[in-house]
Amino acid sequence: MRNFVFFVSLRSNVPFVLKEVLRMVENGHKVSIFFDLDGARVLDKNYVKVRKRNHNVDLDILLQNAVDKGIKLFGCQMNVLIADGLELIDGAELAGVVTFLEKAYEADAVLSC
Repeated sequence: MRNFVFFVSLRSNVPFVLKEVLRMVENGHKVSIFFDLDGARVLDKNYVKVRKRNHNVDLDILLQNAVDKGIKLFGCQMNVLIADGLELIDGAELAGVVTFLEKAYEADAVLSC
């Protein structure tokens, strides 16, 4: 089993990352995803309601599958979008730089998207 950390800064990359991460977990790997900048929008309950389909996939279903499979979803607590009142989806949590660095040091690979 390998441990991976994804850092997602663009919301347009999220469907692709989630699909890949779900495959990785099915193969026995452990995965955490940190969302920052524009990528953090997908953790907003209101955004998910409005943008049900993104790149021909149901974003809310992908996110729920990720949570159900034990994938850790973190939104950067310093992100201006979150500070502006972003309401996190169920299963996501706020995290800071320290949490990201702890997860990154434990990981076999850190991937940025």
